[in-house]
Amino acid sequence: MVLIIKKLLAVLLSFLSICFSPFFGNFTAELRPVDEDNVRMVFAAIADTHMTEEAYRRGMLKLGLDDMERSAYPLDALLIVGDMTDNGEAVEYEALRDTFKRYKPAKNIILACGNHDTWTKNETPGIIKEYFTRYTEEITGRPIEEMYYSTEVNGYHFIVLGSEGDGVCAYISDTQLAWLEEEMEEASQDGKPIFVLSHWPMNGTHGLPESWGNQNPHPYDGGFGAQSEQVEAILKSYDNVFLISGHLHLGFTNRYTEDLYTYRTIETYGSVHSINLPVYTYANVPRQGTSSNGTGCVFEVYDDEVVIRARSFSAGVWYTFYTWNIPLV
Repeated sequence: MVLIIKKLLAVLLSFLSICFSPFFGNFTAELRPVDEDNVRMVFAAIADTHMTEEAYRRGMLKLGLDDMERSAYPLDALLIVGDMTDNGEAVEYEALRDTFKRYKPAKNIILACGNHDTWTKNETPGIIKEYFTRYTEEITGRPIEEMYYSTEVNGYHFIVLGSEGDGVCAYISDTQLAWLEEEMEEASQDGKPIFVLSHWPMNGTHGLPESWGNQNPHPYDGGFGAQSEQVEAILKSYDNVFLISGHLHLGFTNRYTEDLYTYRTIETYGSVHSINLPVYTYANVPRQGTSSNGTGCVFEVYDDEVVIRARSFSAGVWYTFYTWNIPLV
């Protein structure tokens, strides 16, 4: 069924590319890096899959995984940056796991926990961590013991933060903060960019708290929460840090469109480049940038820069209007 849908989309998009690609995107170009000879790592990043047993949600993810699997340049990693499930229930994790079983989208899979992943109705003590660690290992093949962990891909460090509570904001223990400091110090030794995954962006970034949508917003709304300043201070102590988040369900903006909205997709504060990903499974907040579903970013890492390109993985389309080149220092 996925292949049939892909073929129908290919015919439609081939026609659209003739008429509209100069304005909206490249509808037929393969998933491959801009400079294949010099790229050091290529990975896809999506967020907020909100998996349930619904066929629609599984189908939307299948379309994206199929696109990644068919990449003309094999992806080094796929990141899902939180809210993988809708309620953190075992059946939802199993739906996610079973969807992944049919595909090989990347050489490495890296999963981060989001607030929805902590909302299981099962009141067994420790069940949230048990589910996250168990199903992360089943999907990625990587055993972990905590809601937070680190890994390496092609010699680049990926540091995954995770809430140890079950609120809308994150809760980061003193133990995790100390661990983060140690991980950042170790990762900085080789001078390469460091990729930090957090479902939540830092407080006050990407138009927060107003972009969260509340009429009388609290300063924490939509953001990391009480430990935001501590985490941000640690990250700012190092160069070339890329903080990748989700949670806000906002579309893409760039320097031509960001003044029309209340937020920016990518912004830099200090030495930290903060990238907020759109929601994957369904359309983003209306009137806030691009609103289509099935979208995310492809990161291309070079010696002197990181190129970030917006893509509809469900339709196999590059959104060429949204490409960012971030120089490394």
